[in-house]
Amino acid sequence: MVRLHYIDNLRWMCILLLFPVHAATIFCAGWYGYYVSSDYSSAAAHCFYVSVLTWIMPLLFCVAGMSTKFALQKRTSRVYLKERITKLLVPFLAGMVLICPIIAYYAMKFHTGYTGSFFGAFVHFFSSIQNIDARKGIYGDFSVEHLWFIIFLFIISIAALGVILLGQKQKRLHFNLKNVNILVMGLLFIPVWLLNLVGFRVAEYSFLSFFVMFLIGYYLLAMDSVQVQLEKFWAVLLTAWIILTIGGIWIWGIILGHSEILWGNSAIFVLTGWIGVLALMGAGRHLFNFTNNFATYMGAAAYPVYIIHQAILVAIAYYVVMLTIPPALQFAAIVIVSFLLTFACYEIIRRIPFVRALFGIASPKNITL
Repeated sequence: MVRLHYIDNLRWMCILLLFPVHAATIFCAGWYGYYVSSDYSSAAAHCFYVSVLTWIMPLLFCVAGMSTKFALQKRTSRVYLKERITKLLVPFLAGMVLICPIIAYYAMKFHTGYTGSFFGAFVHFFSSIQNIDARKGIYGDFSVEHLWFIIFLFIISIAALGVILLGQKQKRLHFNLKNVNILVMGLLFIPVWLLNLVGFRVAEYSFLSFFVMFLIGYYLLAMDSVQVQLEKFWAVLLTAWIILTIGGIWIWGIILGHSEILWGNSAIFVLTGWIGVLALMGAGRHLFNFTNNFATYMGAAAYPVYIIHQAILVAIAYYVVMLTIPPALQFAAIVIVSFLLTFACYEIIRRIPFVRALFGIASPKNITL
């Protein structure tokens, strides 16, 4: 089976994009809460943040569904389940103990004026678990923080495996998806949007919508015929995505103040994100279906970098926003310094066997640029 390098490349590109995305949130004062915030409110940061928010997590869940399709072609269900535990559940639990308390410590210092020790913040973080409220996470109370993606992916992977195995047993149920055209693929935003109205949302999408996107990735986007169509129409999809983003999200949603467009219960929000996913899948196959030393290194680093990056970025931001320098320089400093320190931590972690396993790095790899 030929490896689809563009899937790996899209994944690590998304993870790297989170550095400027989370840094932008710091400068969205008045729109969103964050662990550390600047007094300066930037419309540009707001536009950038919302533009990425529409598609980045849907793309990652679709890619995860595709990866599951390829994984199950080479692995038994038992091996797949074991890997989900070691690569998802274990890093989630390790991150809750090693990463999230750091974020909580700086959130407490910034929002509550906390002057105590890190140990005190650590104790407060876990003692507040009985009153868990995701909104209080930005003040230092217990929250899974950015690790929600990992635990969602773990649960969805297990549930999806059940659906997949059940479907394989029901031989009477057979769907011919090879001839699905580009219009039908675009209309798949409708079930995603409808499911987005059910249950609580994280990053403006519900658990059920992420679940169906995972299954779309498995059953549809992993098919070569579908990938060929997306590549054929990648320029059209990219143009449509840009128009929707500028017209719907920026002008109608932000400039004209129609804030309901900026949330997951809006059909325009979900449509924009879904067209973005399809456009990036097509453009990825057309432009990024390659590998080299850098891409291989980034592919291996992406997952542990995701786990580590938020704590380092918040810590850096806590000190940078106090500096009397222009906001643009603050933003650049936060992105660059947190990027460098995160990869420095990754380089240390991947060389320590036990710690490496905690962060989902399965085996030592001497990967260099």
